[in-house]
Amino acid sequence: MSADLAKKLQLGIDELAIIRQQLTPLISLPATSAGVIERAAACAMLHSFYTEIEKVLKLIALEWDGEMPASEAWHRQLLNQMSAPTADRPAVLSPVLVEVLGEFLAFRHVFRGASIALMRWEKLQPLLAKVGQTYDQTEAEIRTFIRFVEARSE
Repeated sequence: MSADLAKKLQLGIDELAIIRQQLTPLISLPATSAGVIERAAACAMLHSFYTEIEKVLKLIALEWDGEMPASEAWHRQLLNQMSAPTADRPAVLSPVLVEVLGEFLAFRHVFRGASIALMRWEKLQPLLAKVGQTYDQTEAEIRTFIRFVEARSE
């Protein structure tokens, strides 16, 4: 396990906060104002939001657990791994957060394989509306894990 894991996790949370802040104008955008540029921005930012969370979870999996899922379904398995306690750590994510993150993961898969021009605002808006609460819960749960890591390092 890396001696500076807590610092790396904090950096990930700081970067996630920036992405969350950049999403703010899109979250409150009325459907009538959402053209292709706004839809493209929303898609890219939602992808970045989830990807940053996943980067933090990968750090924990690699540097604390010492293993990452390796199958084609590794993204989902990573969420499951982080929601299960191990002999060396408590669960990092709550089941409720894993369920919500699963929605962002599902979007990520759609985004990577679909045309942005075909993305509909009615489908993006509900996920955008979840960004604030998802950020708050993710930050709180990762900060709890950071405190655990710091306590173990003392």
